[in-house]
Amino acid sequence: MASEKLGAALFSIGANVFLIALKLTVAAYTGSLGILAEAAHSFFDLLASILAYVGIKKAEEPPDETHHYGHEKFENVSSLLQTALIAITSLVIIYEAYNKLTSGIHAINEGAIGMAAMLIAIAIDYAVSRKLHATADQHGSPALEADAYHFTTDILSTLAVIAGLAFAAFGYPIADVVAAVVVALVMLQLSYKLGMKAILVIMDRSPDLETMERVARIITSHPKVKGYHSLRGRMAGNMALIDVAIHLPSHMKLDDAHAIAEELEERIKAEVPFVKEVVVHVEPTSAHDEKEAIGKVFGQG
Repeated sequence: MASEKLGAALFSIGANVFLIALKLTVAAYTGSLGILAEAAHSFFDLLASILAYVGIKKAEEPPDETHHYGHEKFENVSSLLQTALIAITSLVIIYEAYNKLTSGIHAINEGAIGMAAMLIAIAIDYAVSRKLHATADQHGSPALEADAYHFTTDILSTLAVIAGLAFAAFGYPIADVVAAVVVALVMLQLSYKLGMKAILVIMDRSPDLETMERVARIITSHPKVKGYHSLRGRMAGNMALIDVAIHLPSHMKLDDAHAIAEELEERIKAEVPFVKEVVVHVEPTSAHDEKEAIGKVFGQG
């Protein structure tokens, strides 16, 4: 799993290096601010891809004396840093657009060459984004998901640049500047979306409701379990950490109760995707308590 995720991150790094070289060359030749903005976009995408690689590699390290639950949240930190890079790039592009407007807008040279280069960039962005999205979905990687959205956003922003070049060819060079601003605004919106997602996980966001309901069904399906309470979970990277207190008959032997707890822990990890750790706490249930024990919901009791 780690090798596939790292391979996808390396693939995105290589794609970004090529895109930067392509866009810088064409921007210098045509004088297009929109293409230059896309080159800056790809440069920060390259940094983001490097962060994704580092985050994934660090997240794969096993628990140690300073990180008892593992290092999965390094992927979330990587994702958060990537969003910061997107936001910085957006502000730089807007600043350059303002300077262009105040200093005078110049005609675009060889706009057809610029549009052809941007079509090549779109084809590369599409191929890389599909690979990254597929790998991120398969392995639940937030770092690769953020990296994939970089390339998806590139497609939209590059289309805006092509539109700007087309209008500039018909005598409206201001359209190139407008396209650059559109690129920046799309990037800002993306940075907010990904940034909030990463922050929520770092703040111990719980797994989605479907995951928690699947855990609850496994617990209540065991014939010996009379009920449960304090079912809780939190995310670490793409993995979920779960703990719960189950109610077993008061007369049950300790060895039998422990065996049931271990059985439930293994079943939950095996049957619920992306659950890394499960801690099942055992409490005795008297005949009087059994009616109230059934159906306790997340975090109650």
